Amino acid sequence: MSHYQSKSAYFEVRAEVRSNILAGKPMPRSRPEDIRNANARREIERRRMERESKE
Repeated sequence: MSHYQSKSAYFEVRAEVRSNILAGKPMPRSRPEDIRNANARREIERRRMERESKE
């Protein structure tokens, strides 16, 4: 499932990730599957909270 990237693009991304880690910035999670997973987690948590509040 890995996508082909040119070497320079790979090094560019890796350098950006490393600089973010060193600067203590949160990692960007902007891939579509990451956004879907985050939305699903929020939805599950919301339903759980609703269920607990009814009890």
